Amino acid sequence: MIPLGVYALYSLLFYLCTRTIQFTISYIKAYYKSSTGNELLISGTWKTVLLDAPEGILVILGAIALYQFTKKSPEKMESM
Repeated sequence: MIPLGVYALYSLLFYLCTRTIQFTISYIKAYYKSSTGNELLISGTWKTVLLDAPEGILVILGAIALYQFTKKSPEKMESM
């Protein structure tokens, strides 16, 4: 059984990675537009790979952590 803190740590890591990627994409788009005057188009495939997939993993890790947090263990039930 994996401790709850591990899920929280991985979730935080994925969250920070997705926000960093999102910031980098926005920064590159703004820099490209200011230097050339043209819009930089990033395909939907790259947005899916770079942002949506890690966010999906983040949702799964959150669901597992919530399940682990709310699950009742037999040891706790016996002591009550």
